[in-house]
Amino acid sequence: MKKFLVLLGIIVLFVACDYAKESTELYPDVEITYMNPIGWYTSDGDTVVAATIEQINFVPENSVDCYLTKVIWEYYDEGNNIFYGPEEMALYLKIEGKVDEESCSDTFYIYNLQLPLAPVWYHLDAGQSAEARLHFVFVDEYWGSRTDTVTAWFGFYMWPDSTGAIVPEQIH
Repeated sequence: MKKFLVLLGIIVLFVACDYAKESTELYPDVEITYMNPIGWYTSDGDTVVAATIEQINFVPENSVDCYLTKVIWEYYDEGNNIFYGPEEMALYLKIEGKVDEESCSDTFYIYNLQLPLAPVWYHLDAGQSAEARLHFVFVDEYWGSRTDTVTAWFGFYMWPDSTGAIVPEQIH
């Protein structure tokens, strides 16, 4: 009986070590599943100085624990020319790796991320649009050198000025 238990213990240890080795070889893999809003209307006379992304949801795609370390944003016009950035902000959000495939409890959130509107006002004319490319950088917890970058796009639209033109509140 003792030989059987020792053999069983060795098998369990071998399988556990193999699983641990496999999970430390993976790179972080995170996905954005929700962002609200996905765009912002503004105009020259706007008194709001920053576009606010109220909520962004992140979901891990594998079992690697990681940290969201920063977000980098840059603004592009309709011709795909960069006109602002890159700018970055340090963040800290621990993302625990996926444990249960059936569970939805592995969603992580960022609330009220703000993007400056002044570059949009200075660069765009009425009726033009632009996009902010947001790059979220994740670093694995174990090595600190393996990264994953998730990119999302956020839109801007420049309304005509308020001198008799249609403003967003008038559209139904």
